[in-house]
Amino acid sequence: MVTPEALAQVRGTQGVYFAPLMKIDPDKFAEDTLDPRKAEEAAETLEEYVSLRNKKVLEIGTGCGVAHIVWQKKFSIDAWGVEPEGEGFDNSADVARDLIEANGLDVNRIKNAPGEALPFADASFDVVYSSNVLEHTNDPAKVLREAARVLKPGGVLQIVCPNYMSYFDGHHAAFHPPIISSGFFRWWIKWVYRRDPAFAATIRTEINPRWARRQIKAISYSSPLTILTLGEKKFIERMNNANVGEWMAMGILKRMVSALREIGISGLLARLIVTFNGWTPLIITLKKGDQSS
Repeated sequence: MVTPEALAQVRGTQGVYFAPLMKIDPDKFAEDTLDPRKAEEAAETLEEYVSLRNKKVLEIGTGCGVAHIVWQKKFSIDAWGVEPEGEGFDNSADVARDLIEANGLDVNRIKNAPGEALPFADASFDVVYSSNVLEHTNDPAKVLREAARVLKPGGVLQIVCPNYMSYFDGHHAAFHPPIISSGFFRWWIKWVYRRDPAFAATIRTEINPRWARRQIKAISYSSPLTILTLGEKKFIERMNNANVGEWMAMGILKRMVSALREIGISGLLARLIVTFNGWTPLIITLKKGDQSS
């Protein structure tokens, strides 16, 4: 499924860019980015709330296209996606196009559009999904509204993203206190971790559980939404079992959680973190109701 050409593209661009930020080898970055197992893990989390089999699914931010490909092959989904060209990770859309074509799928299912302006009619999809995209958008609240708009009544929306009231940023492999502003985050990355804060300046650090609940409440006036989870239970489960992936720079977090579990305090600490809205990631999972009901 993954071609040597795609690995080389990601390694030489995104891998090289993030090497000094994450302190990981470009080869590992490329391999993890294109590993089909990440898409399979994401599907397992999503399928706790909705079956993907034969559903019409929109992915906001298809990245390099791995989930788009894996989910079509494994679940026979009617797959669509949006990925702005020339923005964010620059060559993601090119990599996705090459990979999708190499896997014998339709490249025209990926539209050149931002999450703030989805080129689809109201109530078009059974499932809308996005992972590690919301924090990179220009207007996260508008992305949420658009996602709810194109979701069918009874459909499920899941957005996985960092929680900046939490303690760890995967983009920089950096531990941090709750982020009170973008300026504070830039300062923290520059002076505590001694890294270039340019990428940190692009992150929408207002995203946290309080922000999510406020946006969902506002959207629900016109498009009724029920919160199925914001990721709290999954966080506690992962802390209890030290079930933290080692993708990208997450190995440092897995080692810490494993150590806490060994001394028997990981579960207690997880519940305390949830009490203060500090779990990560946010797994914003919503079900759309019927406006007429």
